[in-house]
Amino acid sequence: MAREYQVLVCDDDPEVCAAMRRTLHRYGVTTVGSTAEALTELRVRPYHAVLSDFDLSTASDGLELLQIVRLLYPETVRFLITGDPDLNVAIRAVNEGSVHRFFRKPWDPEQLVATMELQIRTRRADTAEVAP
Repeated sequence: MAREYQVLVCDDDPEVCAAMRRTLHRYGVTTVGSTAEALTELRVRPYHAVLSDFDLSTASDGLELLQIVRLLYPETVRFLITGDPDLNVAIRAVNEGSVHRFFRKPWDPEQLVATMELQIRTRRADTAEVAP
């Protein structure tokens, strides 16, 4: 059942992308390395969730990507992950409503999968209730 869920992972580190693929193996996972690639991918097909690293080696950071996703694809669940110890990133992400959950690197695989499953199911149920 979970394989039907499509997850877009945005991280500029190929090793992190590979680790995310292993963690999220029960989902259909697509990985990209930049905000521009993520936005292109989102135009190609719908995703149930977008998980982005905060620190991308591009002009914009992962929080900016998730803010755009929130505006253009409000039904998509958004996760931010970072190795940055600065809690201001998490506070900003939550206060701006850009993310559903925030994770620190290294992540707990079981917690990440359980949280993603819960958030996607809850979001799908919420959007089904408001559909005509």
